Amino acid sequence: MYENYFDHAPDFDSSLDRLYTIISILRAPGGCPWDRIQTNKSTTISLIDESYEYLDGILKKDIASQREEIGDVMINVFMNLRIHEESKDFMPQDAVNEVCDKLIRRHPHVFGSEKAEGASEVLSLWNSVKENVEGHKDRAESFFSHIPSSLPPLECSYEIQKKLKKVGFDWPDAAGVVAKVEEELEEVNEAIAEGDGDHLEMELGDLLFSVVNLCRFLKIRPNVALHRCNEKVKARFQRLFDLALDRGIPIDKDHVDEMNDLWEEAKRKHI
Repeated sequence: MYENYFDHAPDFDSSLDRLYTIISILRAPGGCPWDRIQTNKSTTISLIDESYEYLDGILKKDIASQREEIGDVMINVFMNLRIHEESKDFMPQDAVNEVCDKLIRRHPHVFGSEKAEGASEVLSLWNSVKENVEGHKDRAESFFSHIPSSLPPLECSYEIQKKLKKVGFDWPDAAGVVAKVEEELEEVNEAIAEGDGDHLEMELGDLLFSVVNLCRFLKIRPNVALHRCNEKVKARFQRLFDLALDRGIPIDKDHVDEMNDLWEEAKRKHI
């Protein structure tokens, strides 16, 4: 274990050892009560949150934020490894060595004699190794077995569509996907007119699935696109809120017209 954990490490290897040592101390008897009660589940949820905060730094081109947030990502990865070590499930080096072996095995064009030109050929090789060397073949009765059931619905739709694409069940061009989105939107309008809540819920699900499919087809991650939209709306409405406060305009239903004007003003300021 890294002994001088109060001091900055002189190199990358030592810095990893320092971080793992600190986490081990926090988890040990007499350590931090909060860190000691963390589980793989709670730590993984935190890992997802920190990954999005790192993504925010990337989208904002904020290097200081990226450096901080990727460190927070590593805290949660190392915390998970420490919990597994404490439970005697496996040692950290077992997980790292296993993924190193996998990377070497799945890159025969780099570490072997295979040839691959371009990303598509690399993916073909990757999938070939998974199926023919590692034996990860999907049985007919479990076609979606490798899609985690814990995935949020948006990401799950994306992964389902990726699986379908692998067997050729996909649109020939973007125009077909756009037409499908328009078709599903029309069916939503029809369901609204019917007044059937259950039917409307199903149709809205179909519309969302189609929009996710359009994102995938255009090589856009839907969760990232939605995340960016959420941040944009938050920033614009915060600007609206600040302008309304400065001008004495109440934020309520009776002042919607003024709020709409402020919204347009916030948009013009590229916020």
